[in-house]
Amino acid sequence: MAVDMKIIGERLKVSRERIGLTQKHIAEYLNVDQSLVSKFESGERVISSDMLDALSALFCCSISALISNNDCIKPIEFAFRTTALDKEDLEALAIINKIALNQVQMEKLSKGVKA
Repeated sequence: MAVDMKIIGERLKVSRERIGLTQKHIAEYLNVDQSLVSKFESGERVISSDMLDALSALFCCSISALISNNDCIKPIEFAFRTTALDKEDLEALAIINKIALNQVQMEKLSKGVKA
């Protein structure tokens, strides 16, 4: 299956903006330069599967949702009392989102099982 980096880039940008993060936030979270994040979003550079995995957790959606036209689940609403988010804050958010994604998956699986 061929992957269109322009589509992925647009999905990354929309997902980032949806939760109110900057390219600088994403760059710090991924341990890369902000210019690389810009190139991902413009479709100029290929993003690694590890980075897609990290971003899917941060954006609270599956990797397949980031590389296709499938919508991510409604993002978890959160509010910070600071504008100084750092890498550790984003890592904690990603862990919480992974738990939420696992819960959604468990609920989907349990609907097929009779109690």
